[in-house]
Amino acid sequence: MTTNTRNNISNNTPLWMCLHFTKLPLEVFLRSNTSEENAGDHAVVIDKKQPVVITEKQRVFHMNDMAKEVGIQIGNSMDTTYTFSNNVLCFERDDDRETSTLAHLAQWAYQFTPKVSIRSPDCLLLDIGGCLKLFKGLNNLIVSIEQGLHKLGYQALIATNTTPLSALIIARAHATNLIHTDHDKLENSIGQLSVQNLQAEEKIIIALKQMGITNLHTLLGLPAEGISRRLGTYFNDYLLRLKGEKADPQKIINPNARFLSSINFLFDITNLNSLIFPIKRLLGELSDFLKGRQLTINHFTWHLSHRKSPYSDSLHKKHFKKTFSISLASPINETRVFLALTQLKLDQINDVKEVDSITLIANRFYPLSADSKSLFRDSYTPSRDFNEHNSEHNDQLLNILNAKLGSGQYFGLSQSDDHRPEKAWKKVNLSKKHHWSPEKQDSLLRPSFLLTTPKALAMSGDMPHLAGQLTLLKGPERIDYGWWDETENKPLTRDYYIASQKDGTLYWIFKYITMDQWYLHGIFS
Repeated sequence: MTTNTRNNISNNTPLWMCLHFTKLPLEVFLRSNTSEENAGDHAVVIDKKQPVVITEKQRVFHMNDMAKEVGIQIGNSMDTTYTFSNNVLCFERDDDRETSTLAHLAQWAYQFTPKVSIRSPDCLLLDIGGCLKLFKGLNNLIVSIEQGLHKLGYQALIATNTTPLSALIIARAHATNLIHTDHDKLENSIGQLSVQNLQAEEKIIIALKQMGITNLHTLLGLPAEGISRRLGTYFNDYLLRLKGEKADPQKIINPNARFLSSINFLFDITNLNSLIFPIKRLLGELSDFLKGRQLTINHFTWHLSHRKSPYSDSLHKKHFKKTFSISLASPINETRVFLALTQLKLDQINDVKEVDSITLIANRFYPLSADSKSLFRDSYTPSRDFNEHNSEHNDQLLNILNAKLGSGQYFGLSQSDDHRPEKAWKKVNLSKKHHWSPEKQDSLLRPSFLLTTPKALAMSGDMPHLAGQLTLLKGPERIDYGWWDETENKPLTRDYYIASQKDGTLYWIFKYITMDQWYLHGIFS
């Protein structure tokens, strides 16, 4: 199909894309493979000439190209494999890691279309009929997906057709022509495929071959009634959905974002500084993910693990030896900040001897809020820029405190909704920023220094003394509040005054009306 044909598809045309990750069992272990020229100082460089195999039940299940070149075949035992090369690197297949990786790739694909469906163990289905205009045609969309996957370290066989099942079997069959967009030619697009490529029970495939039906062209030409009678209603229903003659709703992934990405190393990392490059790579993936989904985060978690952990039940079972989280003062998407805070945390770790896997997880997401800029230069407001800069500076300080001290090891102060001076402030968690301020600021004077417990003053007649008689300058200000949480016999009504000494020092004093006693409560600066 030509590029022009790909790009001239009506938005009303149903079109599905299948991403078939043919090397997924291998890529969940080897996608961190980097070249010398772009690896950086601390990269883990893997020899591409080393044979690598994935085993399942002690048999070779998957392998890289070098393993094929030395003669290793699918199904070989490990004893046979080592006869071809004693330099073979072996991994036991990790089904859980493949499943989580496919789920992560589905979340990544959500930036292209909201309709993404997972077809385990190695395929994604994307409904792309409604997003072609956004990407200016199918060809541009395919290029964007291929480039994005390459950046992540994955490869996928991409196929398209007008029904999800037809796109799926074309991709899994590795058909010569993978791109089809004309629904009228759907049967021709899959006609040359073998019946072996159908998602059907083995007994049905055997029955078709016994009837001399070897390809889909012959099968789809048979009457539906006969197929239903001979091979069952369910199989006939499958063929109707394959051809698009019956609705085939797909189970779409949950739109709630979740990020989980891992890098495995073929060799143990004993110096944590060597993790900087893979950390940069995972943070880059996270940043691209957030950008594609128009999100920000204020929390993410790192797992450092080793397959040979003494806590593991088996050699290849992963055990998280070290977990640490990064908390941010406010939601952002800044790789530079993420990296700096991660490095601060890494510097504090001294109990991890070796690492062969690193995982980054993020679950708390917030919508990206775009800054509104002024249309006219003349409306520039320096005060707004100052406030934004001040807020950013405060966030940087809180981020560093979080990384060095840990969350909850520090607090801020805020006004509290209480008229009593000793309870008019409170501690606040700065990350939650639940400060309180009155709707209307009053003009009442308050001292800079407040005594924890009011001090009783000597009296001369009815006047308070503190190294001499005090002169009342302003007052009274009556506070009569808090009967519900004070002791039963404690007086409530206080009359506050501003008073001065002969040397000019200003004090904040009050008198309990029922006790006729003066107290010192604060000192003005």
